[in-house]
Amino acid sequence: MHRSLVTRLTPLALPAAVGLTAALALPQVAMAGKNNKPVRKGGQAEVMVGASACIPGKGECTADGLGETAPSVGMALDIGWRAHPAFFIGGGYSVGWFNPTWQGAGAREFRSAHQQGVFGILRAYIPIWRIDIGFELAPGWSRQAFVAASGGSRTYSQGFALRPGLSLDIWLGRRVFVGAKVDFTFNFHGEVCEKTRGERVCTIERELRQSRVHQLIGGVHVGGSF
Repeated sequence: MHRSLVTRLTPLALPAAVGLTAALALPQVAMAGKNNKPVRKGGQAEVMVGASACIPGKGECTADGLGETAPSVGMALDIGWRAHPAFFIGGGYSVGWFNPTWQGAGAREFRSAHQQGVFGILRAYIPIWRIDIGFELAPGWSRQAFVAASGGSRTYSQGFALRPGLSLDIWLGRRVFVGAKVDFTFNFHGEVCEKTRGERVCTIERELRQSRVHQLIGGVHVGGSF
């Protein structure tokens, strides 16, 4: 998909996910009987698939005449324990890709870029009828890498990260829900490393325009209790 088209579509990803959720869920909910009350306690697993986008941090997402760290796709997987209808605790993994179009000396600098992380999740819910509105705070660790166009080296940073998130879900039955979710990964990485086939060099002093940006991942959210 052409980069400019991806850029235009990414801001529409979450509203589209909400619309798709409503179209799929409401007919099912309308058929739900009195004995189909959601099971909001016990084990809970969920997956979110959608679009990812760059958020400026220590690094930049775009620069006139040089290129940008454009949007791409991302996903997240969470699993844990819903100790109470209003509270969830667990762990999660997320990965989001970027489409880096940066150029130097007339040639593309990077072939690909991505970020992945693992997090401990604390989430509070506002349950209303069959709808759950979730607010979470998830501290953890993330790693961000930009792979050179030649494929011979990569520049990366890693360290502490914080992933707050928002979700809106509707239960289709007793144990399955579908909705929309958005996560923000804010990085607190210190040093930047460059790894080649022969060596790895890490330094806090190095400045790299593209590195250590934050990330947004948003899309369709599906899960259930067990």
